[in-house]
Amino acid sequence: MKNICFIGAFDKLDLILYLAKIIQDLGNKVIVIDSTQLQKAKYIVPTINPTKSYITRFEDIDIGVGFENYDEIEKYIGSTEGQKMSYDYALVDIDDPEKFVNFNNQNTIKNYFVTSFELYSIKKGLETISQIEKPINLTKLLFSKEINEDDNYYLDYLSLGYKVSWDETKINFPYETSDIEVMIENQKNFKIKIKGLSQQYKDNLEYIVTNIIPDVNMSNLSRVMKNIEKEG
Repeated sequence: MKNICFIGAFDKLDLILYLAKIIQDLGNKVIVIDSTQLQKAKYIVPTINPTKSYITRFEDIDIGVGFENYDEIEKYIGSTEGQKMSYDYALVDIDDPEKFVNFNNQNTIKNYFVTSFELYSIKKGLETISQIEKPINLTKLLFSKEINEDDNYYLDYLSLGYKVSWDETKINFPYETSDIEVMIENQKNFKIKIKGLSQQYKDNLEYIVTNIIPDVNMSNLSRVMKNIEKEG
């Protein structure tokens, strides 16, 4: 199983669900793990009988909520389904230092730092990686109406002293009202749709998928994106 961590205090679950949907439709078995303190998935992902920790199925994607580490997930799957954990990809939403240590394992292929330029978002996000003992490479996913180099340098400045190596590539997401409206509609209708998202947002989704699956067939990826678009 390949592990991808999305780190920070910024609200990123909707983004993760879009990515999980694309990766799943490419023929992979995917689990999304909400390890955040807020546990947003408990409120926007439908489930029949939520407990302290559980896994529910949402558009063929498994969603795990309330788990402290992979051992707990393994035990849950074994006790409820009588089988072992067998996913191709795990996408983990993290906003807590302890959970970052627990879920960032030897199979982690990519770590994304997701933030806006609100001071709370940056400082609380950096707090999430405050306990790392070994240097880590992070790719910036930056949400802002307009991003300039001063903002980027400011994030670099605040992260001085952390054991972080920033990837040269940074991914800029627009702060568009239309994107927010699509997310709200998805939540109300319990759907994962990309129709109505800005073109930059959709292009970024496609780009991140190529980061996660470098050998992805681009024709298949384009087909999957179009099919998900039609579903909307």
